Amino acid sequence: MHNAPFIHTEKTYRAIMVDVLIALAPALVWSVFVFGARAITIACLTVVFCVLFEYLARLIRNKFDFLKALNEATDLSIVVTGLLAAFMLPVAIPLYLTVVAALFAVGVKQAFGGTGKNIVNPAVFSALTVKLLFPSATSVFTQPYAYFNAFAPVLDGRLVEAYRVFSPFQMLQKMDHVYEEGYADLFFGNSAGNIGEIAVLFILLGGGYLAYRRIINPRCGLAYLAVVFLLTFFFPGADSETIYFTLTELMSGGVVLLAVFACGDFTTTPKQDIGKLIFGAGCGILTVLIRYAYKSIDGAYVAVLIMNLMTPVIDRYTRKVPYGMLRRK
Repeated sequence: MHNAPFIHTEKTYRAIMVDVLIALAPALVWSVFVFGARAITIACLTVVFCVLFEYLARLIRNKFDFLKALNEATDLSIVVTGLLAAFMLPVAIPLYLTVVAALFAVGVKQAFGGTGKNIVNPAVFSALTVKLLFPSATSVFTQPYAYFNAFAPVLDGRLVEAYRVFSPFQMLQKMDHVYEEGYADLFFGNSAGNIGEIAVLFILLGGGYLAYRRIINPRCGLAYLAVVFLLTFFFPGADSETIYFTLTELMSGGVVLLAVFACGDFTTTPKQDIGKLIFGAGCGILTVLIRYAYKSIDGAYVAVLIMNLMTPVIDRYTRKVPYGMLRRK
């Protein structure tokens, strides 16, 4: 910011991150209930390696000032990033992929200067990169309540195949088949999918908490969900009841998770209300177009990253100028 007046608030960055972690907690607890202890192992490993890589990066940036690097690396923002990255991975992945996910998350964050300066969401970038580099490992989903060894580096392939199922999103993308087991399963999180994406109810509760605490502006996420709903309802892409297709598109994959926690990211999304609406609508349009055109990847991740790159442009043309001030060129 260059021009007064400035907004004063009692919220510190650490306090904001605590609120985000509180919002993520219900979805994490539910994922452990559905997928077992291996879900918490993946989440913990991703977070630990994110903190470790963040500390090393800060150490180098601060010319080996150990205390300053430790203070900056424990501001909880990287914990949120690690937990979100873990939410976007399936429970059957090899544990070494948590290291890879953490490396990409911290790498893209530090590449642009660190906290508050990254131009794309680190967790989304990390998850998408891991999915593109390791498609066979990140596209294996298992039945809910089929618990696996929490500490096995790589699960026994025969055991995984015995419990392997298609996620609702895979059914829709690869077989044009809507989820018929009951849409309550999609809403309450009783279906196969990535660790933190299945619990739609708990994600929305977390989003409601953040909106109540005024940590996020819900306009962006609501615009995203509304556009996905409208486009898939009026232009369905499968031979089924339109509303069933729309609900499957909306509640499977990463749409709801990203609508709350990626569209609520105040670093990589526009600042003004009209800009947030444009960002959310753009995410919705791109998500549907990419999902319809490319069946091998969830277009929600790609859409959010593309709109992250468009954020400076959106901010430029939607920024309000206080009365009596000149717009900077």
